Amino acid sequence: MSESRSAGWRECASRLMLWGAVAVVSVGACIELAGPPGVDVRPEPLQWEAAEIIGARFLDVDGNIRALGDENGAGPAALVFVDGECPASADYLAEMNDFAAEAEARGIDFYVVVSSPDRTWSDARALRDEYGLRAPVLFDPSGDLAARLGPVRVAEAFVVSDADRLVYRGRIDDRHVEVDQLPSARNHHLREAFSTVHDPRAELRETAAVGCGVVPWGSAGERTVTYARDIAPVLAANCVECHQAGGIAPFALSTHEQASTRARRLERATAAGRMPPWRSELRYGRFRGERYLSHTQIELFREWAANDAAEGLPGHHAPEPRLPDPGWRHGEPDLMLSMVEPFEVPAEGDDIYRYFVIPSGLQRDRTVTAIDFQAGDHTVVHHANFFADYSGRARREDAKDDEPGFSVFGTGSFMSYDNTDELSYGIGGWAPGADPYTLPEGVGLWLPGGGDIVIEVHYKLSGRATIDRSRIGFYFADRPTPEYIDGLLIGTQDLDIRAGDSAYVRHVHMDVPVGFRLVDAMPHMHYAGSKARMVVTFPDGREHPVFGIEDWRLRWQNIYSLRTPLHIPAGSRIDAWWVWDNSDRNVDNPFDPPRDIAWGWQSEDEMAEVWLGVVLDDPSRRMDLIEASYETWYNADSRPLPDG
Repeated sequence: MSESRSAGWRECASRLMLWGAVAVVSVGACIELAGPPGVDVRPEPLQWEAAEIIGARFLDVDGNIRALGDENGAGPAALVFVDGECPASADYLAEMNDFAAEAEARGIDFYVVVSSPDRTWSDARALRDEYGLRAPVLFDPSGDLAARLGPVRVAEAFVVSDADRLVYRGRIDDRHVEVDQLPSARNHHLREAFSTVHDPRAELRETAAVGCGVVPWGSAGERTVTYARDIAPVLAANCVECHQAGGIAPFALSTHEQASTRARRLERATAAGRMPPWRSELRYGRFRGERYLSHTQIELFREWAANDAAEGLPGHHAPEPRLPDPGWRHGEPDLMLSMVEPFEVPAEGDDIYRYFVIPSGLQRDRTVTAIDFQAGDHTVVHHANFFADYSGRARREDAKDDEPGFSVFGTGSFMSYDNTDELSYGIGGWAPGADPYTLPEGVGLWLPGGGDIVIEVHYKLSGRATIDRSRIGFYFADRPTPEYIDGLLIGTQDLDIRAGDSAYVRHVHMDVPVGFRLVDAMPHMHYAGSKARMVVTFPDGREHPVFGIEDWRLRWQNIYSLRTPLHIPAGSRIDAWWVWDNSDRNVDNPFDPPRDIAWGWQSEDEMAEVWLGVVLDDPSRRMDLIEASYETWYNADSRPLPDG
């Protein structure tokens, strides 16, 4: 290997440091229907009041799903409430494309919002066409956006920072304000607010909005909630990506018939916070690709179920959603690799961990920006891990028998647990229901040419013999990225979870010897898991929660990608907690009655890990950071989970 390539491997080779265990254990059905009806269980807001705008998902009038402020990676957003029948609003509509262009130039996602109980989806589309609006036009059919932001006039503008702070609300400029009320020459308030969105210290600035009064919405109980107007767009924006024909969910929710037969189940799943599948609570950290419903949306499902799941008027229908491909959600991959041969999965027996070697066919080094995976048979593919192997060791293991792939304990001899091997290392993982792993702008995963991609698949046998032939897709950058991601694994194998213990705790800590930026984190446990949390304490004593899961679900494990990578300087401390409920009150407990559980590879065993995607301040000190992560595996204790 050339000296330059060797240096490249040392600097930026791995996505994940797989030390101690490599199993990403996860997911089953896309919607959980068990459990009693509940109420909105979302947590209290963060220490500062979030606008609850960034990352919220809505349907525009063309049927596109819009994750507000998260269209091209987590960023700020600007929204203007309009109505074509209001003269002041119509005056501004003629300039809306100019505002949108300026916002885009500043990295701000810009939206035009029609929000009135007197308007329909058709009205909103007609307004878009009449004024030739190029910015996304959102129709707010149930007053959800109005409830979040509280507009009092049209056209009233709102600007939200990438941290989900409201930094401006009020008029666009002073053109409709009486001259004698102005302190100076006409101000362009909206444009000025654009310049504050990236300032974490920016305070909310307000001006009195001008224009026509907003038509009051009232409560959901004062109007009939229907599928056509209210429920279909919520399902389209938040659920149908999985719940569609060919999707990973066990049933579709694309039509009134499909949804109405499950109205009560949808009510329970949304009220209990089980769906959409997002486990980390908002008060502990905010991430790219969040999925959650607002109080208004949850109430809609309750009202709809209580109203016999009414369909509504034909003219009130939301547009047909433009959904991503249920197979490749980022579109056709730049490189798609399939298992060379199908693997026959038996009907019964112990879990199977099988490694499949696939020649990459890469002729040159590439920078990866995203990785997606398609399970050949979702009913048995429990999770998958991905490796790059340039040593040939995986091929030699595969050649030892005639069966597709090979099985070894852990990673066997083809890859080292400490991830310091320059020739074999982990590059990611997948669990059903998870979004494609996508790196933030400017960060890549380095994948040298040649070599093999190795896919480890964990099969959980279903009682039915089947055949699996899974595929992996890579998306490449056009050019090298400024920074490359590396990985750490912290955790413990020191587990002794006694039968009946409903709150068994393990805690580890890591002293940070060299600064890095934290890009993402993925906690991991199995069926008995109950809670997981991670907190960073900076050298000055400030504490920063990274994630907090109060209701762990094996079936829904996410990679939590921070909206803005968090810089963790040398001298900081990372604390992580895992809590298990090994009592008969845990409906997911794999044993009935409960048994003692220890660390192990099977799904019925347990694990305690957090994978961290990092970008080092000084890549030459990578081993110092890895050695610090080693220490977590030996310092586990039973320190209780902090309150709050």
